[in-house]
Amino acid sequence: MPNLKDKFVRFRTNIKRKIVMCHDRSIFYFSRWLFFGVLVGIVAGVGAIIFTSLIALFKFIFREDLAHYYSPVAGLMGKTAAPPGTEPILWMLPLVIMIGGLLSGLLVFIFAPEAEGHGTDAAIDSFHNKDGIIRGRVPIIKTIASAITLGSGGSGGREGPVAQIGAGFGSVLAKYLGLPIPDRRALLVAGIGAGIGAIFKAPLAGAMFGVEVLYADVDFEGGALLLSIIAAIVGYSIYAYFYAGFRPELMVHVPFTHTKPILLVFYAIFGIFLAFAGNFYVRVFYSVKKLFDKMKIKPHFKPMIGGAVVGVIAYFFPEVMGVGYGWLQLAVLGKLALVTLVLLGFLKIVATSFTIGSGGSAGVYSPSLVIGGAFGGAFGIIFHILLPQLVTTTDVATFVLIGMGGFFAGAAKVPITSFIMVSELTGSYVLLPPLMLVSAITFFASGKKSIYSKQKKNRMESPAHFKDYLIKPLQRYSVKDILEKNSIAKPINPDMPLYEMISIFFNSNFFMHPVIDKTGKIVGVVKYDKIKNIMMTSPDDSRVAKDIMDSSSIPRIRISETLDIAVHSFFRKDTDELVVINSEGNYEGILRKRDVVFAMEEDEELANAQAD
Repeated sequence: MPNLKDKFVRFRTNIKRKIVMCHDRSIFYFSRWLFFGVLVGIVAGVGAIIFTSLIALFKFIFREDLAHYYSPVAGLMGKTAAPPGTEPILWMLPLVIMIGGLLSGLLVFIFAPEAEGHGTDAAIDSFHNKDGIIRGRVPIIKTIASAITLGSGGSGGREGPVAQIGAGFGSVLAKYLGLPIPDRRALLVAGIGAGIGAIFKAPLAGAMFGVEVLYADVDFEGGALLLSIIAAIVGYSIYAYFYAGFRPELMVHVPFTHTKPILLVFYAIFGIFLAFAGNFYVRVFYSVKKLFDKMKIKPHFKPMIGGAVVGVIAYFFPEVMGVGYGWLQLAVLGKLALVTLVLLGFLKIVATSFTIGSGGSAGVYSPSLVIGGAFGGAFGIIFHILLPQLVTTTDVATFVLIGMGGFFAGAAKVPITSFIMVSELTGSYVLLPPLMLVSAITFFASGKKSIYSKQKKNRMESPAHFKDYLIKPLQRYSVKDILEKNSIAKPINPDMPLYEMISIFFNSNFFMHPVIDKTGKIVGVVKYDKIKNIMMTSPDDSRVAKDIMDSSSIPRIRISETLDIAVHSFFRKDTDELVVINSEGNYEGILRKRDVVFAMEEDEELANAQAD
């Protein structure tokens, strides 16, 4: 009787076989990716529920039970759920945030150091540089550590952990099923999209974020978009149905309209400010991170120090704690004063930088929305004071929403995601024109720096796509085009003695020579390493070429093949030289790796000369 392990191995083998077969039939190929998208979406949706529940649990333990501090809740229109007569113990806030930082640091740096910081960057790095591989334990540690960080009062967002949950599951699933690396990367991207789409209740924005956040230029991982959409829809549906409800994340008190085109001028001015503010945010964030990197203490304790700084800020200005959606809701409703909005914007930058830059675990997306929204509310109030007839109190709320999208578009280099996200967060697409304008302005005016340091400029600079951009120029040339007369290595007769072969290699630039019989057929190759070994150990060896030649694996290529096939053959056959044959199988010469390299360099020089 087969044991349970044997049954499990057979089950996995059968699944792999069926998946491979799906490549050959389009309907099954579609079903395969639909299945994967649904699976990733389910895990991301359930992960978002677990993560949000853990944040609520630790928030109750640290802030509400110990410090008696209740933050505004977006779902309660900015009201708190504090019992009547509750008075916050403000001196406890620095203490609980420090404890949260310590617990988070110990958890991360003991079990999964790559879970530090904002998890989206780790997923981006995995896509570009690690073949889409994420260790299975990372999402678990990231979830618990981030819940402690945010629940205790650290300033951060929820998107990093859920993005890593989805991305980590996609990576593990692909590895388990033995899928090729491109498929593993696609599932990782879909996991990011599913996590973001669920936690923000914004499936379209989540899917776009997954394919857009990988690059700093306006470039996308288009091949993973449909898979990301499927996963994001499923993740959002599960999270909303079983936990958060389907209503928008932010509630508005009046319907928004875009009926005054003259306001686009004010939005454009605001967009330029947001570009500088976003650049300031990135600079402060990485300056703080560099400061903590230089500290000569164990990384386990650095988040505690960062938490101490945030705790001091929170003692005087508690609005910086946690995710901050409640304060964002109050800003949309016009219930925050100008001074509060300005302080919230700048102090949130500082608090987020110290929470995450110190090695704490949390995301950077939600704080960016709060920072942008606070600056938007401040600008709206200023414009209303200066021009009350033109910029009404209702228009002030639109500046909050446009600030949310515009700020993150510049800070994270995701302009399309940003304006879609705000539309889905509010359940309204009326403000798309000004959102698009401001997102474009901040994206182009904010410079090259991004809050996601692992982004690549575009697909061409990503190691994930080096091969794609290498193949096209290689396909323009055949082996015949670069095979020179001096590439014909002298053939060896099967009965040639050792001393003659030594003489041939001594006067040769090749590391192997073909062995050709009387009929002109290639029967093997003699390699320099073999000749050198015999000469060093037994120079009087009486064997001839047919005795020492390698006839089992002759690395050949047809003279008509293109160079991309040649490069593939070099790596697949683990050789630096290929025996070139014609259509009849007769010997034509030896193709070397360096011949291909020189040909590509000449092609690049010619292209540059033509461009000049």
